[in-house]
Amino acid sequence: MGFFISRILWGFLGTLGLVGGIIGLMLPIVPQIPFFLLALFCLTKISPRFHRWLHRQIWYLKWMKQAAKFPIIGRLIRIKN
Repeated sequence: MGFFISRILWGFLGTLGLVGGIIGLMLPIVPQIPFFLLALFCLTKISPRFHRWLHRQIWYLKWMKQAAKFPIIGRLIRIKN
């Protein structure tokens, strides 16, 4: 039961991230990238299949290597893996 509720909550948060990203595309004041990243993160929490697919993509691996150069993001990546 707890697993089901957590998937619903991650799905809701991912949907909010996707909607926020779309709004950010239409309004130049709202940044869209953090919202789309939130949606990607939430989708990887819901679907292990999507998580595996995402970690096999070259563009994602390049982004992760670049993001690891920043101190805070690098620590988060090391903690997660």
